[in-house]
Amino acid sequence: MEVMQKRTVFPVVFLRNAFLQPETSGLIMFGILFGITAFLQKNFFETKSIVRTINSCAPLVLLAMGQAVVVISGGIDLSSGAALSLFTCILTTVMKQNDPITGVYALLVTFLVALGTGMINGLGIGYLRIPPVIVTFATSYAWLGIALFLRPTPGGESVPWFRVFYNMRVVEGIPETLRVFGTYIPPALLLIIGACLLWYLVSKTRVGRYIYAVGSNIESAYVSGINTGKTQMFACLINAICIFLAALFFVGQNQTGDARMGGPLTLRSIAAVVVGGIALAGGRGSVYMAIVGALILNFVGRIIFFANIPNAYQTLVSGIIVIAAIAGPAYATLKRELH
Repeated sequence: MEVMQKRTVFPVVFLRNAFLQPETSGLIMFGILFGITAFLQKNFFETKSIVRTINSCAPLVLLAMGQAVVVISGGIDLSSGAALSLFTCILTTVMKQNDPITGVYALLVTFLVALGTGMINGLGIGYLRIPPVIVTFATSYAWLGIALFLRPTPGGESVPWFRVFYNMRVVEGIPETLRVFGTYIPPALLLIIGACLLWYLVSKTRVGRYIYAVGSNIESAYVSGINTGKTQMFACLINAICIFLAALFFVGQNQTGDARMGGPLTLRSIAAVVVGGIALAGGRGSVYMAIVGALILNFVGRIIFFANIPNAYQTLVSGIIVIAAIAGPAYATLKRELH
């Protein structure tokens, strides 16, 4: 009889613990919004529609993944959108349309600048111990100022082959195999997979474990012998690389640089992190769930569009859906702590 009771209780306890995980509520919300979007958008499962969906959410996904690493390490990045704008301006300033080799120079220069921005944020957060909000708020104005100096108005030049980061099929001279491959696998997806692979490799090292340890309790991590400054700087560098990948996609798509295009993505990346069940206090959550959070925010916009909601109510409906998406992980975290 006792064995039977244990067998009955085990699934109940397992399900209860599963639903107390912030990631579970995020996945449930994702499933609901995915179903609603698929119902409203009749061609949702067509190849072209799937590619458009991936392209529309790629920049936010990449920024959210980088933001998630910083948040898990105990920080936050208010400069990610400004950094994205800066990188697009540098790319389109270095590149000359009629000189294909300048595309390679632009990649190298911008990547080095990206590492520099990550090191500056990491230095302020990890070594100088300045609150992350203050550091990144200050650097956001620095990145914006440099971007406006380089590109006061949207524009610039881009080499034709740079479109490979957005649509392989339109690049002249590309092998037919890659052209067919790009029909089904958009470059945006490859950039996201690259970011996932980067985090997967890092997560399997001591640095990956240290990022969670520092985010959970920086003082305990320091006493345990972890170089907390180096760890937080490494988190900022990973974030910078993710932003760099998003800049490649943006320039490949638009062939221009814009000093102000990244501004709205900063808060959206933080919202995607929270919706994905990652604790803003640090130390808990999965970087991959930031992808789910970004997709949820993307589906919110699509639902509003395809449901033909009047303009006067779009912001209200969007806010209600986002609050519901955030409330799920927050409630799960609270219940788990109370247990």
